[in-house]
Amino acid sequence: MSASRLSAVLFEGHPGLADLFYRLARIFALSLVFILPLEAITAAREMAAAGMALFLVLFFWARHQFSFRSTVLFWPLIFYVATTVFSLFTAVDMAYTLKELRAEVLKGLIVFYVGVHLIQDQENLKQFWGVILVGLAVMTMAGLVFFFREGGSLLNHAVRAGSMHSGYGTLGTYLVMVWPYMLLAPLLWPQPWARWPWLALTLAAALLTYATYNRAAWLAILLQTALCLVMLSRRRLRTVLLVGLAALVVAGLMFTAPGSRHGERWDRLVTNPLKTGGTAGDLLALWNYSYKQIKEDPFRGIGLGRHSFSKAYPEFRRTHQPLLWHAHNMFVDLTLQLGVQGLAAIVLIMAVLIWALWPHSPPIGGQAAQAFGAATAAMVAGFCLRNLFDDFFVDDTGMMFWLLAGLALGGRELIRGKAKALGNNRPEAAMTGITA
Repeated sequence: MSASRLSAVLFEGHPGLADLFYRLARIFALSLVFILPLEAITAAREMAAAGMALFLVLFFWARHQFSFRSTVLFWPLIFYVATTVFSLFTAVDMAYTLKELRAEVLKGLIVFYVGVHLIQDQENLKQFWGVILVGLAVMTMAGLVFFFREGGSLLNHAVRAGSMHSGYGTLGTYLVMVWPYMLLAPLLWPQPWARWPWLALTLAAALLTYATYNRAAWLAILLQTALCLVMLSRRRLRTVLLVGLAALVVAGLMFTAPGSRHGERWDRLVTNPLKTGGTAGDLLALWNYSYKQIKEDPFRGIGLGRHSFSKAYPEFRRTHQPLLWHAHNMFVDLTLQLGVQGLAAIVLIMAVLIWALWPHSPPIGGQAAQAFGAATAAMVAGFCLRNLFDDFFVDDTGMMFWLLAGLALGGRELIRGKAKALGNNRPEAAMTGITA
């Protein structure tokens, strides 16, 4: 092949191939959303993630047109990555931290920016939303069947629902992450036929969340429900007051429900917190110890990765129960691992996401990008609350977080791009997009 012919093949556009590659990238991404919560198929998860990234790159090559969408998270992410790299030099186990940096941070960034650039039309977001709902329906049906078949009861937490996830903790986190998309689904599917299936799925998912006996998940979906009601309201101040009061009442009722106590004696929470007992008592003792370690050297991290805690503090691990192998709080974990600068970075990321995606007016039915952004803002808030009592900002839940955030910001960039094109008196540019 001549040099000119090779140059033409490599550097000229190929519209037919671009369409094919984009379809394949989207199929892999949609598959990833569905299989992420399925514990036993990690190989398929890795293949789906690699496939969507590869075919997205090929799509832009064949299209011969690429504009990098940095998003509002660009500088917060640079800050976060810098703190993780810096932690290598103070890590208790540099080899382990380097592996975690590749597995969690680098992969998370790739998944995030693939999600950002996948959105070429609002219809793409509706497809992802539909797969989220299908996945939730499958996980909910399987979870309830498994729960009752294994002897689960709605009156005690001896058996806790795990569905097809790796356990009740990850299942509870997954339910928190998808709950807002279910609540706001009528914005995209307002048809009368969709109301009964939506109501049935909402009630079934709520029941499954209860059956996890994951109290952090209970509180998180309560917060998300309140946020979604505020988003949909035109009189937001009044709604905040009414919904806030109702949420406090519901939260109080939650902690009188069967299975809401895991050995705690709440009367000691104020007078002697470390003697509260139960799961809460263990966490308070763990956080008290973690605070003392952070206070000694706030800017020196022990290295990225949850297992760094066990490596850095073997005496604590030896004298406490096996489940306390990390700080069981995403923010405390990252402060220990990266220093207070790491805490600042992750708080900045979460705050910027909520600020950028929060709808200034009620989402309009049929506007997928606006509705998806609103649901994602509620997801981020619930994810943060749920992870105040554990740390699931890793593995499949971490990957799903980055993918959903990327898709939402991709929709935001799409809207901004169209508005800019219209502002430049080029309405034809606002209609550009692949809708297949």
